[in-house]
Amino acid sequence: MRQEVQVHTGNEPIQPQVIAVLIGQLGQGGSERQLYMFLAHCDRSRWAPIVYVAGKLGCWEALIQKLGIPVVLLRGSRFAKLWQFRADCVARDVKCCFSWSSYTNGFGLTLIGRGVRRIGSFRNALFAELTPDLARLWSLWSLACISTIVCNSRETQAQLWDRSGSAKRIVYVPNGVHVGSPECARSWREKWRARLGLRDGAVLVLGVGRLAPQKNFARFIDVIAQVRRKFPAHAAIAGPDFGCLADLEAQLARLGLQETVSLMGPVHDARELQCAADIFLLSSDWEGMPNVILEAMAASVPCVTTKVGGVSDLIEHGASGFIAEPDVDDLARYVVRLAADADVRHAMGARAQATIERAHQSEQIARQLWTLCE
Repeated sequence: MRQEVQVHTGNEPIQPQVIAVLIGQLGQGGSERQLYMFLAHCDRSRWAPIVYVAGKLGCWEALIQKLGIPVVLLRGSRFAKLWQFRADCVARDVKCCFSWSSYTNGFGLTLIGRGVRRIGSFRNALFAELTPDLARLWSLWSLACISTIVCNSRETQAQLWDRSGSAKRIVYVPNGVHVGSPECARSWREKWRARLGLRDGAVLVLGVGRLAPQKNFARFIDVIAQVRRKFPAHAAIAGPDFGCLADLEAQLARLGLQETVSLMGPVHDARELQCAADIFLLSSDWEGMPNVILEAMAASVPCVTTKVGGVSDLIEHGASGFIAEPDVDDLARYVVRLAADADVRHAMGARAQATIERAHQSEQIARQLWTLCE
């Protein structure tokens, strides 16, 4: 009986490695937008990504599938989801697991001992919405299941160094954003300012985000009330309601600002609306690296922001924007300064856009993240 011998020439095509990418949900958050940019810049000759969703599907599911990338919804109890994830990864011979959020880092536990690279993420403040004890426990659990950690702010990176010592590889990779053409920016500015009924020369202060306690749009409104005593600025807040809309409407009525501050609700693409703004105001209590700041800077809009998360990694205070204490007077002082001086606004906006072009372009950031998977 003759035995056939296979001869390998070294010219056989290399099969792309399967990578499991985990996220909690695919709703309208900035984390999901960052995930999409990461996947859109994937070298498909090297990687075959599969997205696993531990919570709910949403608007990004169809866009990810249009890239030709499968989306798998994990179902059942927490234990059932862990088991389903492990079984699917084993069946597909997954070589790398990339958890896109801190809340899904724990899934890496199911792949320990299988030679799978396990990358985790901390894309927000360290569980700031949890009680201190629960945040500490969840942080330990998240860290135990991964070997490489990606942080999108240096503040979070420093905090994790203190907690995990030298046992983990902790890497800072900022968020990325696409910089549109000047023609698109002009078109979007004209369209949105017309929708808002703004005359030429009117100054628009914009806020974008979920109407949730974390974003503290009540502080935003109080800042506008102070600004209006010195400058006739207009303001708009765009974002879906997460339980704060009624209180914000009552606050506007109490301050007599119903005609000054527009509560726009969710918009399809906030990046277009950003181009209509003259000043972007972030009033949050905590953040990681806010995508809305990146988007405003990319649109050449100067920002005034509370000192949260990764804003210090983005903004040079006094040069490309202003970083303030979470104090209404402090924030209002910087907004008035920008509102009253168009030359300062334009100079700061230009420096902000240059920062994004130099260090935060989406393709550049995606390349850094894919390098970690090798």
